[in-house]
Amino acid sequence: MNKLFVTFQRGHIKRKGVPLLDDITLFDTYDPSKRTKFYTDSQWRTLDYKNLPFPPEEKEYKFPSELYLVFKKKQTDFQFNYLEYGSDVKILSLDFFRELSNNGLDKGQYEYSTLKLVNKEGNQLTDRKFFALRFGKFDDDKFDLNQKTSVRSKVNGTTNYIYPDLALITESLDKHVFVLKEFAYRASFVFDGKEFVTNIVDKFKDIDIYNTKDFPFIYDNQYD
Repeated sequence: MNKLFVTFQRGHIKRKGVPLLDDITLFDTYDPSKRTKFYTDSQWRTLDYKNLPFPPEEKEYKFPSELYLVFKKKQTDFQFNYLEYGSDVKILSLDFFRELSNNGLDKGQYEYSTLKLVNKEGNQLTDRKFFALRFGKFDDDKFDLNQKTSVRSKVNGTTNYIYPDLALITESLDKHVFVLKEFAYRASFVFDGKEFVTNIVDKFKDIDIYNTKDFPFIYDNQYD
Protein backbone atom coordinates (compact mmCIF):
# COMPACT_ATOMS: atom_id res chain seq x y z
CA MET A 1 0.00 0.00 0.00
CA ASN A 2 1.36 3.41 -0.97
CA LYS A 3 1.71 5.91 1.82
CA LEU A 4 -0.27 9.13 1.67
CA PHE A 5 1.09 12.51 2.66
CA VAL A 6 -0.49 15.86 3.51
CA THR A 7 0.85 19.36 2.88
CA PHE A 8 0.26 21.87 5.65
CA GLN A 9 1.51 25.45 5.50
CA ARG A 10 1.28 27.43 8.75
CA GLY A 11 0.76 30.91 7.35
CA HIS A 12 1.18 32.73 10.67
CA ILE A 13 4.79 31.59 11.21
CA LYS A 14 7.49 33.78 9.67
CA ARG A 15 9.93 31.95 7.41
CA LYS A 16 12.62 33.28 5.11
CA GLY A 17 11.12 34.32 1.79
CA VAL A 18 7.58 33.27 2.74
CA PRO A 19 5.06 36.06 3.47
CA LEU A 20 2.71 35.87 6.43
CA LEU A 21 -0.93 35.55 5.44
CA ASP A 22 -1.73 38.69 7.43
CA ASP A 23 0.71 40.62 5.21
CA ILE A 24 -0.91 39.82 1.84
CA THR A 25 -4.32 40.38 0.25
CA LEU A 26 -5.84 39.41 -3.08
CA PHE A 27 -7.71 42.06 -5.07
CA ASP A 28 -9.17 42.00 -8.57
CA THR A 29 -9.14 45.73 -9.36
CA TYR A 30 -6.49 48.46 -9.34
CA ASP A 31 -7.22 52.14 -9.89
CA PRO A 32 -4.24 54.45 -9.21
CA SER A 33 -6.50 57.52 -9.28
CA LYS A 34 -8.34 56.46 -6.13
CA ARG A 35 -7.21 56.88 -2.54
CA THR A 36 -7.83 53.17 -1.99
CA LYS A 37 -6.07 51.90 -5.09
CA PHE A 38 -6.92 48.21 -4.72
CA TYR A 39 -10.39 46.78 -4.21
CA THR A 40 -12.55 43.80 -5.16
CA ASP A 41 -15.21 44.51 -7.75
CA SER A 42 -16.64 41.03 -8.33
CA GLN A 43 -18.36 38.53 -6.02
CA TRP A 44 -15.88 35.68 -6.46
CA ARG A 45 -15.21 35.48 -2.72
CA THR A 46 -18.86 34.70 -1.96
CA LEU A 47 -19.25 31.66 -4.21
CA ASP A 48 -21.43 29.03 -2.48
CA TYR A 49 -20.82 25.56 -3.92
CA LYS A 50 -24.13 24.32 -2.53
CA ASN A 51 -26.19 26.69 -4.66
CA LEU A 52 -24.07 27.28 -7.76
CA PRO A 53 -22.39 24.99 -10.30
CA PHE A 54 -18.61 24.91 -10.64
CA PRO A 55 -17.15 26.58 -12.53
CA PRO A 56 -19.82 29.22 -11.89
CA GLU A 57 -21.87 30.32 -14.88
CA GLU A 58 -22.68 33.80 -13.60
CA LYS A 59 -20.00 36.35 -14.46
CA GLU A 60 -19.85 37.97 -11.03
CA TYR A 61 -18.90 34.66 -9.36
CA LYS A 62 -16.26 33.58 -11.85
CA PHE A 63 -12.68 33.61 -10.66
CA PRO A 64 -10.93 36.63 -12.26
CA SER A 65 -8.37 35.80 -14.93
CA GLU A 66 -5.92 38.17 -13.24
CA LEU A 67 -5.50 39.11 -9.59
CA TYR A 68 -3.22 41.40 -7.62
CA LEU A 69 -1.42 39.88 -4.65
CA VAL A 70 -0.74 43.00 -2.59
CA PHE A 71 2.10 42.94 -0.08
CA LYS A 72 1.33 45.22 2.86
CA LYS A 73 4.89 45.09 4.19
CA LYS A 74 8.26 45.30 2.49
CA GLN A 75 9.50 42.02 1.05
CA THR A 76 12.45 41.40 -1.25
CA ASP A 77 12.63 37.60 -1.36
CA PHE A 78 9.99 35.91 -3.51
CA GLN A 79 11.32 32.37 -3.72
CA PHE A 80 8.28 30.81 -2.03
CA ASN A 81 6.27 28.24 -3.99
CA TYR A 82 3.03 27.60 -2.13
CA LEU A 83 0.62 29.52 0.08
CA GLU A 84 -2.84 28.57 1.34
CA TYR A 85 -4.87 31.74 1.03
CA GLY A 86 -8.34 30.60 2.14
CA SER A 87 -11.68 30.46 0.27
CA ASP A 88 -10.33 27.27 -1.40
CA VAL A 89 -7.62 29.36 -3.05
CA LYS A 90 -4.07 28.06 -3.27
CA ILE A 91 -1.20 30.27 -4.49
CA LEU A 92 1.46 28.42 -6.47
CA SER A 93 4.66 29.38 -8.21
CA LEU A 94 4.83 28.47 -11.88
CA ASP A 95 7.40 25.77 -11.09
CA PHE A 96 5.22 24.12 -8.44
CA PHE A 97 2.10 24.48 -10.59
CA ARG A 98 3.87 22.65 -13.44
CA GLU A 99 5.12 19.91 -11.12
CA LEU A 100 1.63 19.22 -9.80
CA SER A 101 0.06 19.43 -13.26
CA ASN A 102 2.53 16.86 -14.56
CA ASN A 103 1.56 14.50 -11.74
CA GLY A 104 -2.19 14.42 -11.97
CA LEU A 105 -3.52 17.76 -10.77
CA ASP A 106 -6.90 17.79 -12.52
CA LYS A 107 -7.56 21.05 -14.38
CA GLY A 108 -11.28 20.31 -14.22
CA GLN A 109 -11.19 20.85 -10.46
CA TYR A 110 -10.11 24.47 -10.38
CA GLU A 111 -10.20 27.91 -11.97
CA TYR A 112 -6.98 29.88 -12.06
CA SER A 113 -5.76 33.46 -12.13
CA THR A 114 -2.42 34.92 -13.15
CA LEU A 115 -1.01 36.88 -10.22
CA LYS A 116 0.76 40.22 -10.15
CA LEU A 117 2.79 40.61 -6.96
CA VAL A 118 2.73 44.31 -6.07
CA ASN A 119 3.22 46.68 -3.16
CA LYS A 120 0.55 49.04 -1.83
CA GLU A 121 1.49 51.65 -4.43
CA GLY A 122 0.95 49.19 -7.29
CA ASN A 123 4.60 48.63 -8.15
CA GLN A 124 5.41 45.15 -9.41
CA LEU A 125 7.75 43.38 -6.98
CA THR A 126 9.07 40.42 -8.97
CA ASP A 127 9.15 38.94 -12.46
CA ARG A 128 8.70 35.45 -11.03
CA LYS A 129 5.39 33.93 -12.15
CA PHE A 130 2.66 32.88 -9.71
CA PHE A 131 -0.89 31.63 -10.05
CA ALA A 132 -3.93 31.45 -7.79
CA LEU A 133 -6.06 28.31 -8.10
CA ARG A 134 -9.60 28.23 -6.73
CA PHE A 135 -10.84 24.68 -6.25
CA GLY A 136 -14.49 23.74 -6.57
CA LYS A 137 -14.37 20.00 -7.24
CA PHE A 138 -12.77 17.58 -4.82
CA ASP A 139 -11.51 14.01 -4.50
CA ASP A 140 -13.20 12.87 -1.28
CA ASP A 141 -15.02 10.06 -3.09
CA LYS A 142 -11.68 8.46 -3.97
CA PHE A 143 -10.72 7.92 -0.32
CA ASP A 144 -11.61 5.65 2.55
CA LEU A 145 -11.47 7.80 5.68
CA ASN A 146 -11.26 4.80 8.02
CA GLN A 147 -13.48 6.53 10.56
CA LYS A 148 -12.91 3.87 13.22
CA THR A 149 -9.40 5.24 13.80
CA SER A 150 -10.32 8.91 13.35
CA VAL A 151 -8.84 11.49 15.72
CA ARG A 152 -11.05 14.22 17.15
CA SER A 153 -9.49 17.67 16.96
CA LYS A 154 -10.64 21.01 18.30
CA VAL A 155 -8.82 24.03 16.90
CA ASN A 156 -10.17 27.57 17.38
CA GLY A 157 -13.26 26.14 19.01
CA THR A 158 -14.21 24.05 15.97
CA THR A 159 -14.40 20.27 16.21
CA ASN A 160 -13.06 18.32 13.23
CA TYR A 161 -11.86 14.82 12.56
CA ILE A 162 -8.53 13.70 11.15
CA TYR A 163 -7.84 10.30 9.64
CA PRO A 164 -4.40 8.78 10.27
CA ASP A 165 -5.39 5.69 8.27
CA LEU A 166 -6.62 7.67 5.25
CA ALA A 167 -6.35 5.44 2.18
CA LEU A 168 -7.17 5.52 -1.51
CA ILE A 169 -10.06 3.24 -2.45
CA THR A 170 -8.31 2.42 -5.74
CA GLU A 171 -4.53 2.48 -5.61
CA SER A 172 -3.94 2.25 -9.35
CA LEU A 173 -5.04 5.82 -10.11
CA ASP A 174 -2.67 7.51 -12.53
CA LYS A 175 -2.14 10.59 -10.39
CA HIS A 176 -0.29 11.67 -7.27
CA VAL A 177 -2.13 14.90 -6.37
CA PHE A 178 -5.52 15.20 -4.67
CA VAL A 179 -7.64 17.88 -3.00
CA LEU A 180 -10.22 17.14 -0.31
CA LYS A 181 -13.26 19.06 0.90
CA GLU A 182 -13.05 17.37 4.32
CA PHE A 183 -12.44 20.33 6.63
CA ALA A 184 -9.11 19.41 8.22
CA TYR A 185 -7.65 18.69 4.76
CA ARG A 186 -9.22 21.57 2.85
CA ALA A 187 -6.16 23.82 3.21
CA SER A 188 -3.85 21.07 1.95
CA PHE A 189 -2.90 18.83 -0.92
CA VAL A 190 -2.88 15.08 -0.40
CA PHE A 191 0.02 13.36 -2.18
CA ASP A 192 0.31 9.68 -3.05
CA GLY A 193 3.67 7.97 -3.24
CA LYS A 194 6.86 8.35 -1.22
CA GLU A 195 9.06 8.75 -4.31
CA PHE A 196 6.89 11.62 -5.57
CA VAL A 197 6.95 13.34 -2.18
CA THR A 198 10.75 12.96 -1.91
CA ASN A 199 11.05 14.65 -5.29
CA ILE A 200 8.80 17.53 -4.16
CA VAL A 201 10.77 18.04 -0.95
CA ASP A 202 14.05 18.07 -2.88
CA LYS A 203 12.82 20.68 -5.36
CA PHE A 204 10.70 22.92 -3.13
CA LYS A 205 12.28 23.58 0.26
CA ASP A 206 9.49 25.80 1.60
CA ILE A 207 6.73 23.17 1.38
CA ASP A 208 5.92 21.21 4.55
CA ILE A 209 4.67 17.67 4.02
CA TYR A 210 3.66 15.11 6.66
CA ASN A 211 2.58 11.50 6.53
CA THR A 212 -1.01 10.81 7.49
CA LYS A 213 0.00 9.24 10.83
CA ASP A 214 1.78 12.42 11.97
CA PHE A 215 -0.76 14.87 10.57
CA PRO A 216 -3.21 14.79 13.54
CA PHE A 217 -0.45 16.06 15.88
CA ILE A 218 0.63 18.76 13.41
CA TYR A 219 -2.94 19.93 12.87
CA ASP A 220 -3.74 19.99 16.58
CA ASN A 221 -0.59 21.98 17.39
CA GLN A 222 -0.57 24.31 14.39
CA TYR A 223 -0.55 27.45 16.56
CA ASP A 224 2.21 26.31 18.94
